[in-house]
Amino acid sequence: MKALGKNSITVILDSILRVISWALWATLGLLFLFGIPALIIDSYKDLSWVANAPPAALVWPFAIMFAVFVLATQIIIHRLRKIFATLIEGDPFVPENASHMRTIWIVLAGFEVLNMLFSSGTLMAKKLFGDAFLQLQGEFHINWSLWLAVIVLIVLTEIFREGAKLRAEQKLTI
Repeated sequence: MKALGKNSITVILDSILRVISWALWATLGLLFLFGIPALIIDSYKDLSWVANAPPAALVWPFAIMFAVFVLATQIIIHRLRKIFATLIEGDPFVPENASHMRTIWIVLAGFEVLNMLFSSGTLMAKKLFGDAFLQLQGEFHINWSLWLAVIVLIVLTEIFREGAKLRAEQKLTI
């Protein structure tokens, strides 16, 4: 199977990204339709007989972090699909692809920094408040593979930028 064009692996990847995007939106919708209202109701009326849910002080930050994760993922998926559209057309070295890739690595890096801050905050909350936050687990760590992927994306962004520049110069050459 070829990598570029109408009947390529890129079309399959684009379809997979579309399904993932819809699944993430649906999951986020379920969180806001059912999860958050349940927290609000639980804060006014004790519903502990329904389920042994964690306290709202734990759920709210994780719900917000999940929403940020979904939004960051949607930005990445949207930009990847735009890149894939140029691959399907058989024209990958367009200036917009470098811009899309730059956005992808910035979102990845930003989300990982936010994730590291969030992990640090949960650990600090566990140390400060002790018993109330015993359900928190985890430790501060650096995701080296993600940072390596960001560096690779930075390099690929420059390759696409140079490729687009060379292609534009070639079009001007007679």
